[in-house]
Amino acid sequence: MAVGKRRFSIGSILPVVAFALSIYSLYVSEGARRDVARIDVIKTEWGLFHDMGRLRLQYPLMTHLFEGSGELYDSTSERIQLAISSASDLERANLLLQERALASVIFTSFEETYFLWREAQGGEKSRAEQLLEDLNYFNDFLCNNPRLLWYWDVRDGGKLGREFADALKSYYNDNILKNCAGDKDAKGPFYRSSQVIGTSRSPTGAERR
Repeated sequence: MAVGKRRFSIGSILPVVAFALSIYSLYVSEGARRDVARIDVIKTEWGLFHDMGRLRLQYPLMTHLFEGSGELYDSTSERIQLAISSASDLERANLLLQERALASVIFTSFEETYFLWREAQGGEKSRAEQLLEDLNYFNDFLCNNPRLLWYWDVRDGGKLGREFADALKSYYNDNILKNCAGDKDAKGPFYRSSQVIGTSRSPTGAERR
């Protein structure tokens, strides 16, 4: 009888052990999934910023689009004006087409970051926090670059903002435009000016508008 009872005891505990192992396995799997998701976010965001850095090197005459302050934007624009001082109207037209295309690429990176962040709101907290930091970078960057401010402007500017999702436009209005006191540059460094290029500062404030 004692042996029978022992066997019965061992048999009855096996389902409990199996259940505990399945819970542990689920915990390990969930932890691994979160690690993979976190790495994927890092890779995606680093990929975005790497691409922007590569574009900056690939198109040196577009460097002004990647400056995150009005002061840097002005000084970079002045150097570009000097570099293209002898450019023809056709060459300037081509540069304007490149500029608009790159501005659209930057806004697309902003949009991707926004939707990744929004998707992460219902998931892992650390993932959402990482994406929020990246999104805040875009908030500051887009506010402090006069040319990008103008390109996004859906009313009086380049109107690129019209090409993006309504949710992103609402976010832009509430988190960037609403709190942004930066000037918009409607001319940019490719505008042909009567001033002697290279001796004067890029247009600022009211002159930009």
